[in-house]
Amino acid sequence: MASLFWHELRIRRGVLIGWSAGMLAFFSVYMAFYPALPVEMRNLDLASIELYRAFGNLTMATFEGYIGSTIFHFFTVLLCVLAIVTGTGVLAGEEDNGTLELQLALPLTRWQLVTTKTIALAAMSLLVLGVASIAAAVIFLFIRDQLTTQLDAGDLFRATVAHWPLVFLFQTLSLWLGTLTPSRRVALALATVILVVSFLGYNLLSMSPDLEYLRPLSPFHYRPSTPAALNEGPASGDLVTLLGAALLGYGLAVVCFNQRDVTTGAWLWARYFHRVSSTRKVAG
Repeated sequence: MASLFWHELRIRRGVLIGWSAGMLAFFSVYMAFYPALPVEMRNLDLASIELYRAFGNLTMATFEGYIGSTIFHFFTVLLCVLAIVTGTGVLAGEEDNGTLELQLALPLTRWQLVTTKTIALAAMSLLVLGVASIAAAVIFLFIRDQLTTQLDAGDLFRATVAHWPLVFLFQTLSLWLGTLTPSRRVALALATVILVVSFLGYNLLSMSPDLEYLRPLSPFHYRPSTPAALNEGPASGDLVTLLGAALLGYGLAVVCFNQRDVTTGAWLWARYFHRVSSTRKVAG
């Protein structure tokens, strides 16, 4: 399993390097921009603009508000894109490429194969988040004298790393969809729909007081991007909820992959319909 784990990281080093560089550029641009933000923009009442409310951007008056409602807001979406790209690329992508059969010939059970790939996915997202966290902390130190804030570099580092459970959840969700659907393209499409609906739905529900009780159904409800999470650290209950959901996705992936007919390019339940049809023909 250890050899397969390192193999997974090695063959995806291009993704790791590219996304790490992208996260570095993202924080460099957005954080360095805040001290130069005009006063008029900082005092703009974004909550009164329906478009901004739909995307959850509510304030730039404080550095904490800017980080939580702007930087972390889009940073979270970018990370979830990374999650579904890597999650669907592990089993579904390898099946499409014809390399999964070779891996199934290894002296590993199917659950060990899924577990190893899940650990590799977790390590990949942690590495990218590690680079992003260091970038956020270092850039903050460069602009600290131009800010009025109670935050320190450690707070930003901790808050950035705390996004990992959300990323891991979308990775395991995408991994499971890859074992359920006939191809990576279908799994990627379904994961993208779930991401868009959960992200926009969470923000749109805030515009309707009668529907706000539905917001906890979205994974984005538990992300550590509020001013309180920045100052005091992420709520442990939120992190546990996301990790629990991620482990459920992993468990579903193990169950579905154990039942999957690899390389047939069929939905998981197609085998059961085939068995029922064959049984009826034999009985007839």
